[in-house]
Amino acid sequence: MVTPEENHPSAPSHVIGETTEMPKPLRRLPELPEPGKIRAVRAAARKHLGMGDRAAGAMSTIWVRPDDVLPQIEQPRRMRIPGGDLLYVEGLVWIPRLMADPFNPRNAADHRYPVSGGGASSLEHDIAGSITAGRAELAMTAPSRDALLNALSKGMAKTRVANTPYPPIGDQGIMDAPFGVMTVFGFEDGTPDVAVPGVREGSSRVTHAQAMHELEPEDTVLRMPSGSKAMTDFIAEINSIVDKPAAELTENDKARVRCATTNFILIVGFDPDVDGSIDLAEAVKTKVAQEHLNIKADWSLPARHSVMADDCLRSAFGESLLTSGQEYDWLRGLMTADTASAAGVSKDADDRTTRLLYLFTTDEPKVHAAIRRPIAFVLSRDNTRKVQVKKTTKVPYAVELVSREFRGRPGYENSTVDRMVKVVENGAKITGLSPWTMTSRSLNALEKAALAELHSAGKPGASCTELAVRALYYIAVHDVLRVPRNDQGATSDRRTVAEVLEAMLDTPRGIAQLALIVRDGRRGQRPFLRDEAGEPVMDATGTDPVTLQNHTMRYDLYPKGQASEAPQGQDPFLAAQIRLKDAVNALEITANDLEAVKDDEGNKLVEQQGLPTQAKAWRKQLRDVAERLSDWYEVGVEYRASNADIPASPTTDPGDEDPEAA
Repeated sequence: MVTPEENHPSAPSHVIGETTEMPKPLRRLPELPEPGKIRAVRAAARKHLGMGDRAAGAMSTIWVRPDDVLPQIEQPRRMRIPGGDLLYVEGLVWIPRLMADPFNPRNAADHRYPVSGGGASSLEHDIAGSITAGRAELAMTAPSRDALLNALSKGMAKTRVANTPYPPIGDQGIMDAPFGVMTVFGFEDGTPDVAVPGVREGSSRVTHAQAMHELEPEDTVLRMPSGSKAMTDFIAEINSIVDKPAAELTENDKARVRCATTNFILIVGFDPDVDGSIDLAEAVKTKVAQEHLNIKADWSLPARHSVMADDCLRSAFGESLLTSGQEYDWLRGLMTADTASAAGVSKDADDRTTRLLYLFTTDEPKVHAAIRRPIAFVLSRDNTRKVQVKKTTKVPYAVELVSREFRGRPGYENSTVDRMVKVVENGAKITGLSPWTMTSRSLNALEKAALAELHSAGKPGASCTELAVRALYYIAVHDVLRVPRNDQGATSDRRTVAEVLEAMLDTPRGIAQLALIVRDGRRGQRPFLRDEAGEPVMDATGTDPVTLQNHTMRYDLYPKGQASEAPQGQDPFLAAQIRLKDAVNALEITANDLEAVKDDEGNKLVEQQGLPTQAKAWRKQLRDVAERLSDWYEVGVEYRASNADIPASPTTDPGDEDPEAA
């Protein structure tokens, strides 16, 4: 039994059953600081931090004990992140004076985008994207105060549903100090600016603590900062709870007392390693991302991908690698297909996916560097270690942006979108087949160029790759191919979607099939199975055409191990290269099949038993072939260097003027 003494609000702990609980003791709140101390903090922030007057004024009133903060303002503490040092001060603040993050990255995967066609608004994304950096504070723009409060209300509601602190926040208050930065909001309707300490990490804790007091966005953004009376009344109300007899207190009463204040880290500047490299806004975002992407495992994978994808596009836009702000909005998903078409940034449904996969997979140095930059910052746990950002690192972010077109769209269940995402990601490796770029050629011209590449070089080139990427979009949307399965025995086709696409590009018939997939998709219909004359094959009823499906593609039309077709008239040397390529691919597939054989306990047999003694002879054969290939490759490099022609523009084609087939 718990005695009255043990249950006193200031008791350090009590025992319930076999669990020892140590709730935070209840303490009276101090009165508001003297005005002179608040003025001293404001003046110091302006003088030593270079903080604007409005931000400094708001900052000076959030502290419970300004005397603890004043020396830190004169000599801020430092927090290391990749690229420089964040400057910060730390102290106890009033919970009602903090503003939770309306755009909490935890909720990123739940956002809906206008590109989905589901009536989603871009308002919240527009506000979040308006951020600019000052020396010691950030600035953002909203249409009006009501728009900001509405975004904050929605964000707080989503956050409370998505995450419940443990231990319960009512027992301990906020234990881990949130951090944030002073943010000045301007309003397009002309109402006066508002400055608030915007929480950037710890919004879940702050949101739940403010819910204990039934604080609404209007309270934290407008009413509490407007003058001393609101805060004086709040302090008096909390102290009246503490003054009650312990037996009269409810659990909610105790929670309110414990959640009245919290320790808070306020970021007040950034000292970059290299001047002009990253600003305060980017530095804060890097710190927030590191808190979750590197250490904690509480953000969902789609949420992490969504946040990083936006950062990568923002970096590309900042480097002027996108054609316009409209293209930037289109790629982020903030523009419907009709709006994008009217604005001239998109013609066909496959354009957006093609552009995204190019940006996130190309080796073009400027594009790769821009997309890589925010990823490398977050992946850098150890600043002395070189960070490798590969295509496999970047592709999931492109795929997340692609998925925004479908998440929330009527008729697309989450399971359907998840399947499509897997297919696009599994097929994205096709982008590495040949250097390529996205062009505006007609489909007829693109198909002709792809066939010409195969005929002249004996292997797929830039046009083939672009055609395959465009077809990949419709293959995913219309369920033409699925990711490989490993549960159907030795006969199972374990090729990736990219490998099936590559097999199609090895034959004129496959190139024609890819073009037909794009053509059908652009007409808004599922791709059909067609005969040699290009006519749809009808089903048994004779009324409906047969649609292309995964089994037909993998096992009937383009089975693994099939020999590539040598285009008619091709010289023997090119034909031999094709056969060599097929043999190498077949060897890799066979090795994968061997590795996939497992015993009853799921162990790979080849790793348990190894190979027979004749494997030594196989190894010698492979080594001899590898040495010859290496020598031939070096000869090829020298030959191409001495016989190089001036390359044609990758964005033009002699057949661009060809009319599209009806």
